[in-house]
Amino acid sequence: MANDAVSLRVPAETIHAVVGENGAGKTTLMRMVYGLYVPDSGSIHLNGQPVTFGSPRDALARGVAMVHQTSLLVGSLTVAENVMLSLAGRARASRRAVAERLARLSAENGLGIDPRATVDKLSVGMRQRAEILGALYHDAKLLILDEPTTVLTPKEAGRLFAVLGDLTSRGTTVVLVTHKLREVLAVTRNVSVLRGGRLVAEAPTATLDEKKLVRLMVGRDVALSVGKPQPADPGVTSEAPPCLDVEDLVVVDGLGVRRVNGISLTVRPGEIVAVTGVEGNGQRELVAALVGLESAHSGRIRLDGTDVTRSSVARRRALGLGHIPESRPTEGLANELSIQDNLVLGQHRWPRFARRGIRRLRATREFAVRQIKDFDVVATGPGVAVGTLSGGNAQKVVVAREVSKQPRVLLAVQPTQGVDVAAAFAIRATLRRLRNEGMSILLVTSDLREACDLCDRAIVLYNGTVAGERSRAEASEESLGSLAMGLPA
Repeated sequence: MANDAVSLRVPAETIHAVVGENGAGKTTLMRMVYGLYVPDSGSIHLNGQPVTFGSPRDALARGVAMVHQTSLLVGSLTVAENVMLSLAGRARASRRAVAERLARLSAENGLGIDPRATVDKLSVGMRQRAEILGALYHDAKLLILDEPTTVLTPKEAGRLFAVLGDLTSRGTTVVLVTHKLREVLAVTRNVSVLRGGRLVAEAPTATLDEKKLVRLMVGRDVALSVGKPQPADPGVTSEAPPCLDVEDLVVVDGLGVRRVNGISLTVRPGEIVAVTGVEGNGQRELVAALVGLESAHSGRIRLDGTDVTRSSVARRRALGLGHIPESRPTEGLANELSIQDNLVLGQHRWPRFARRGIRRLRATREFAVRQIKDFDVVATGPGVAVGTLSGGNAQKVVVAREVSKQPRVLLAVQPTQGVDVAAAFAIRATLRRLRNEGMSILLVTSDLREACDLCDRAIVLYNGTVAGERSRAEASEESLGSLAMGLPA
């Protein structure tokens, strides 16, 4: 049962947090409020009046808007055209008028979105910002935000929360669903905690701290940080040949724009190098070029000294490149397949799991059972569809699969994005353990706190170039955030 007799009361004109682990029922509850799902029982009241929404359009007509963690925009349409879809059946504005208003809202709120841009051309982070922009367009009186700052720097998040504070002062009520507990403590008035589909606590934010919140969410104490790593052996990180060597890499899009413009970086054995910055500054194109999904215009990519600049994805995999992709649903997992099938993807033809083209089902299942146990994946069994798992458990499946291949270089892209605090801690601890065992890890993350916690070195991208590099000792959220905004740190 996704939600079990949840009674949630949100005071008007406040920012109210809804928190809990992945699978706790937060998003399901909010989607019922927004009209995407129909509750089996219970009622929803808006401003004291009972309401029934048959669709999100009904909810929007009553002033309820929702920004989703996973984009629901139509990829083939522009940002403005997506907003116009939500206006169907209402007073229609011209495409030009909608685009002009969106452009003003984007500029006023620092979202950096071109309303005429096609959604398919936007990064994951930019799509999320486009949804925030669409919600602002509707002047919603109840605005639900599901993980809105996942891909924002602290300064951008601060600007967003300033906007939300201004909205509440003018009569808007905001519900914030987030795993970033520091944001909850900083900007909300009240907190509702869900666990296992039930409401387990409601409290004024002022009475809570991070440890108390985590205890309510998880039901036990959980460490909030994996701690700073011990300095690596200087002979490893400074003298050993790099496992990954990127030299003057240039990636050009279909319009001739240099999305990656002369980036150079190295990752040595036993080292975590974090690549961070605001989404849309070349991270997506850099990752695609490293994996082999995007052609390099110029420059060199070497794995263990072998030039793979023009090599296929399969060739790079064979040479020891592991990849935790940014998007679980579209790149990381086959949601209709079982957990055990997903865990052996990419190695399903290895002798360990197949003989003369026939799958070894017992070996596959035994392997999956061990991986589920080792990575603490919460599931009823290895045969269930991976699409039924919560976000955090699905991400553990991706991590387990890539780690099991024992890659020389692990490219981890937004590995804890959208997962709860316990799952995030487990994934970060795994990355730290692998680093200590000698693996080379390139961590691409927009979470500056994560970059500071995990990195041996941090590289910040801005407009497709390296804006600066900081050692572990020099890296701070403030210094990295300034570089990410193109400011001197």
